[in-house]
Amino acid sequence: MSRVSANSVLLVDDDPAIRELLSIELEEAGFEARQAEDGIDGLVKLRDELPRVIISDLQMPRMSGIEFISVVRRRFPSIPVIVLTGSIPRELPEEIKPDHWFEKTARQIPELLQTVHDLVRKTPDPADCPQVISVPVRTRPGFAGHMILTCPECLRTFRATSTSENKRVDRTAICTYCEARVPFLIESSDPA
Repeated sequence: MSRVSANSVLLVDDDPAIRELLSIELEEAGFEARQAEDGIDGLVKLRDELPRVIISDLQMPRMSGIEFISVVRRRFPSIPVIVLTGSIPRELPEEIKPDHWFEKTARQIPELLQTVHDLVRKTPDPADCPQVISVPVRTRPGFAGHMILTCPECLRTFRATSTSENKRVDRTAICTYCEARVPFLIESSDPA
């Protein structure tokens, strides 16, 4: 279960200098700034604490900002997202459009801070956000000793090894992307 911080902002950017500069500015403005180096790291940070606002870059390794925002929109639709990027794409699917866009320039910082203040004031408490309920993923025995699972945290599919150890009641796999524990049930292919 994620804890909630009333003034927390999650910064997701692969550039450590940008993260550090924004952290300082946000903390001087009265916010608690948390940092993540890419989308996967951002999802890991969301396990511990739900922020009031997320600020994300778009171009990052491992999980792009577009994919990260897509996951956040599906899992935590009430958390506002600000994109801070070097170039604003011409088209984005409507369901992942951020609440606000800013270009990465120092002259944008005062406006960015004001936007964060405004979003925090009108955003519901993160405690009211829907939480991920850990229910086992259903799968069928796979071929060549593997099965395909979908991680409920990063929403990516991954291959898990099917071994005799998986026959236990407490079956769990570790997501190869975000390292979340993914409980699963193997459905029998035999008719009942």
